[in-house]
Amino acid sequence: MSWYKQFDLVWFPVVDFERAKAFYMEDLEFQLVLEDQNSSWAEFQISPGAKMAIHGVKATNANPIGALVLEVANLEKAELWLRGKGIKLFNKEEISGLAKLASFTDPDGNMIQLSQSLVE
Repeated sequence: MSWYKQFDLVWFPVVDFERAKAFYMEDLEFQLVLEDQNSSWAEFQISPGAKMAIHGVKATNANPIGALVLEVANLEKAELWLRGKGIKLFNKEEISGLAKLASFTDPDGNMIQLSQSLVE
């Protein structure tokens, strides 16, 4: 038996709660599953068993220390879809025979990384 029950979520601090909520709902099309305006908290279902959340704060660290990683079937198609939303990828790289990676940030500079597996 593990000391924890299961993975719950990853959360990011955001300065402008409404702007961040709109980014995740409208631009990334994540499904809002819980919101508490009083505490500036919103949770989004990304896939079965995986959620991410945002929490409104007065200030954030300009240098994010982590990243939300999303697996994609095709990095190039994901990039085209994101470009249509005005989102540009950076740090594009390929780890030979393992994965293609690229990143973008949310409006508060929190990093979101895309990963396409190359393992067959």
